[in-house]
Order: sequence, then structure tokens, then C-alpha cells
Amino acid sequence: MKFNFLEKNLLKKSSKTKNKLNRNNLYIFPNLKGIQIGVLIFFCFCVSIFYQNNFALLLSIVLFFVFFISILISYQNLNNLEFRLINNVFPAKKPIELSYLVKNEKKTERININLKQNNYSINLDIKENEQISFKNKFDKRGTFNVPVIDVKSVFPFGIINTFSKIIFEEKLTIYPNPIKPPENLLDNILKLNKEGFDYEFDKIEEDKFGQNLSKISWKHYSIKGKLFYKKFVYKNNNQNLIIDIENLSNDKEKALSYASYLIDQMYDQKRLFSIKYKDYLSNMSCSYEHKKKQLTYLANV
Repeated sequence: MKFNFLEKNLLKKSSKTKNKLNRNNLYIFPNLKGIQIGVLIFFCFCVSIFYQNNFALLLSIVLFFVFFISILISYQNLNNLEFRLINNVFPAKKPIELSYLVKNEKKTERININLKQNNYSINLDIKENEQISFKNKFDKRGTFNVPVIDVKSVFPFGIINTFSKIIFEEKLTIYPNPIKPPENLLDNILKLNKEGFDYEFDKIEEDKFGQNLSKISWKHYSIKGKLFYKKFVYKNNNQNLIIDIENLSNDKEKALSYASYLIDQMYDQKRLFSIKYKDYLSNMSCSYEHKKKQLTYLANV
């Protein structure tokens, strides 16, 4: 019950000071070794009073000084650290790494800091700014809170626990898992967008797979008595693609996954594209911001 109360209180305070550690959300408690030293300090102090033992008095003073310095240094070791999420757009159903920039405002070295997120733990020293990463996986698309990071320090003497939690103001956008559409679907997409492509004749090939009759070369059929089809390729410059999600699949989630794949491909090829779904039609662009905006739309549509 005590732990649950402390956990709730710490989460409440951390939610008010998001992304940052300061005196409002740092907790300091002695661990088992610290409690033992505290008992020893009390015992030595009692011996020095009742038995007029100067050595016990001196020992209690030294141990108390160590105890106090440990509290002070342990607190300073975590105070004013700031955490920033580097990227917040990721695919669903795939292992990802959430990366963070840890900012050390005071530029003093922070030693032996333990950071934990989910089941993954990192122990590091922070001199200036450090980048850290944790493995994660999200099974569904949508907008989610960034997983909480547990922060702990037992520096310098291992007798004081200073700890806190980092709650982020940023949100994670998890877009549908990209799936490559079938080849026939890709062909249909190109046909629907043929005004945006410059097709060039490539060669004549024997028809072995039952091509569309519109591609058959009837001239070669009349001469050789076999079906040949005309193969075309399209140029990679000045291609505009409208990705109509409703034409990709009757299954909405599968259609969104196909759209995610196409967005990635269009961006990698630096080809202009837009997204269409029901009454929504995006502008035509190939920038990273455009890609991010459309993936965000797919995550929440």
C-alpha cells in the first residue's frame, strides 16, 4: 500500500514537470545499507552520551557527515536533467527503438545513473548531452503516450536512493504496418494515375502469364502465331501519384498498410504524392513533413 501511494504521488508530480527532473519530482530515501548506517549512527551517538565515549561520538559525526554528503550529491546527480524524444512517428507491429536526448544543463558530470523503460535498463555516466535508446513494439496504430522512464541514482556511496519518473509531453504516432501491395494492384494504381506518368515502349516479350489483352501485339501474333505483349516502362521524373485508400482493398486496415508502404516508397524516390480517403485529399508533395503528416493521418483515420 505504501509503495502504491508513493508510486501514484510520484507519477502525479512528474506529470506536472514533464520531460525534466527537479526538486518537485525527485525522491530521496536510504536503501538497506543506508538504514543500517543510520542505525549505526544512532547507536554510536547513544554510546557517546551514556558512556562518555569520544571515539563513538567522533564515529557518529563522521558517519552522519557521509550520510548527509551522500544525500546532497545523489540529489545533485539527477537534478535538472531534461529528456527529449528525438522521433515520434513509427510503424506498428515492428520492433522499434525510441531514442531520447538527455540534456545536462549544468554541464557537471552525472555518474552511475540507471534508466529503465519497460523491461530494458541502461546504466551510464552523463557528461554533457547523451543520446539513449530503448527497444519497443506497438501492436496497434494510433496516438499513444510515450512510455515512462524510471530514473535512479545511488551515487556516491551506495547508501541513498534518489529516484524519479520521466513523463513526456510528446505523443507517439504509430502508423499502420507497411505492407507491399500485390503486383496487379500496383499496376492498377499506375493505370489510375497514368496522367502523371510518361510511359516509354521497352520491348516485345512472349506472353507466358496471360497478360491483359490490351497489351497484346496482334501484329506479331498474325506473323508468328503466338501471343506477344508490348512491355512499357515509365520514367522516374515528374511522376505524381494519388494514393486512393478506398481503391487499395475492401479491408480498411490492409488498405492503410498498403498506403503506408506506398508513402514510404514515394518519399524514398522523391516523387510527388497525395493521399485520398473519402472527403480527405492532401496536397501534392514529397517532403519529409508531408510524409510525416500523411502517416499521422493514417494512424488516426
